[in-house]
Amino acid sequence: MRQQGTGVPVRARIGGWATATVITLALLASLLGGGRIGHATAASDGSAWLWSRPGGTVSKVSAQTGQVERTLQVPGSGGHRVRVTQNDRHLLIHDLDTGRVSSLDLSALGLSGQADVGLRGDPHLAMGNGAAAVIERTGGEVRAVDPATLRPTGAVLRLPGPLVGGAFDGSGVLWVALPQQGTVTGLKITERGPKAVRTVEVAEPGRDLAVTVLDQGALVADRGGRDLVVASGEATRRLTAPVALAGAIMPERTHGALAAVTVPAAGAVVTVADVRKGGPIRSFRLSDPVQEPAVPFSGKVYVPVRETGQVRVHDPSGPQTGVLTMPSGRGDIELQVREGSLFVNAPGGRDAQVVGSDGQARPVGKDGLGTGPGGDGPGVTRPGAPPPQVAAPPAVPNFPEPVDTRRPVVDLRPRVPEDEPSSRPSAEPEERPSPKPSGEPSPKAAPRERSASPSPEGKPSTERPRSSTPTNPNPAPPPPPPPPPPPATNPYTPQQVCGSGYKVQRSSSFAGGHVYQLYSAATKNNCAVAMKTSSIGTATPAWVRLESQRGAKVVSDSGSFKYYAGPVYVNAPGDCVRYSGGANGGSASAGWANCG
Repeated sequence: MRQQGTGVPVRARIGGWATATVITLALLASLLGGGRIGHATAASDGSAWLWSRPGGTVSKVSAQTGQVERTLQVPGSGGHRVRVTQNDRHLLIHDLDTGRVSSLDLSALGLSGQADVGLRGDPHLAMGNGAAAVIERTGGEVRAVDPATLRPTGAVLRLPGPLVGGAFDGSGVLWVALPQQGTVTGLKITERGPKAVRTVEVAEPGRDLAVTVLDQGALVADRGGRDLVVASGEATRRLTAPVALAGAIMPERTHGALAAVTVPAAGAVVTVADVRKGGPIRSFRLSDPVQEPAVPFSGKVYVPVRETGQVRVHDPSGPQTGVLTMPSGRGDIELQVREGSLFVNAPGGRDAQVVGSDGQARPVGKDGLGTGPGGDGPGVTRPGAPPPQVAAPPAVPNFPEPVDTRRPVVDLRPRVPEDEPSSRPSAEPEERPSPKPSGEPSPKAAPRERSASPSPEGKPSTERPRSSTPTNPNPAPPPPPPPPPPPATNPYTPQQVCGSGYKVQRSSSFAGGHVYQLYSAATKNNCAVAMKTSSIGTATPAWVRLESQRGAKVVSDSGSFKYYAGPVYVNAPGDCVRYSGGANGGSASAGWANCG
């Protein structure tokens, strides 16, 4: 494994976001001299802002008391999925259903900027202590923005997409993984735009990767094997997980020395006690199907379980030491670590909890009506009164320049001298086949394109060219025709995938697909498949898992697929089964049922 130090040559291109994306900016003229970040007052008080989807509100929760200190309403976001990112000075509110982003100045509690990043290309916002970036993960574009105004700054850096991850470590480096190159890259956000300062090879090119950003560096999991790679500013360390990492998920950011890798397909969590020193590495079994990554905090591992609305607390070696119960958290639980506290939020309900470094949990009533103490601060809205709205200034439209697709992407792989043989094998990893009913073709992998040179027909002409201009004796072949556009909908059905005689018994939806459980009365077999509804025709990570209760039969399938993961089969007459699966970062599961 070769390492790349700092000073990676980077070619950036000046341009805008995708042509279909329109960025709108809004400045509050009376706010701190035009919203300049240098004039803002730091608000490092250990609090966190939590989202409540039904009312479209954000609530500031104190880590010391668990009380809500202030609640504000975000116009037009009620009932929407919203991602909240904060530092000590600004709060970024990203409406995932509309693509609208708002920047809230925490010193004045007023909007200092607005933008529309759109819905295409998996746009993702990352913010550190003094910098922010918008990452178009599908296409591989990274753009620096002013955290206060959301105004783009500097040049756009175009990397080989798709990208994975995107978070700042404690030293202000933004880390992203590049599966196409098999690398992880650290970027510095400067006035001229993003700049690569560290690139490390972590896997073979084209492997399916997962990443979590550490206090310094990043931890990368190779979902096609058992390799874990710790890439920091100083050194690189390779570890081996005790279980296969197919479909592994990790939190976007990991705080502290303990790291956790959740493997839903294996029903296990892998822990690394001291991630920078490489261990010890352990694993433990999960008692419930999970859809969200386990979050390490203060020497414990917190496992959110959507199905039950609980968070199970484990030692890194596995024993369960406690459980947090969220009355309104079934189906939707978020965990975030901020300044020495763990905040557990149910975006779809009223309740939240804050856990201190001592492991003690304090219940929180975000709107003053939940199970916690609610709010007693001066900015809290009393029961029955609507919370104040965040004042939105008029937006000034700004249309960026279109992307110049003729410019090459930046290749950040370490360069190998011509006289030095590469340590990588040249063969591409083969796609692992899944069990299929006999006689049915597999539509998961698209047929490879074959290059053929057409044979010239007839005899070559001996006639001299009429023009005196010299001709190229070896003209370049014409460019191949563009590939056909991917289908808008999945051309396959669960019944087609599982085979003749299978009927759907249950299904669960997630953002980007559905998981189906089917049954054949003739064979007594259960079948599970995860069908994609987004990125159709493009190979993206997908997985599915099916298991029986008493028979303890477990089968799974994972990888990068164009249309679906699976099918997987379990023969369990008279036994209960449960399933889980996901694609493109979303996932869903169902408990024990269909016990015939």
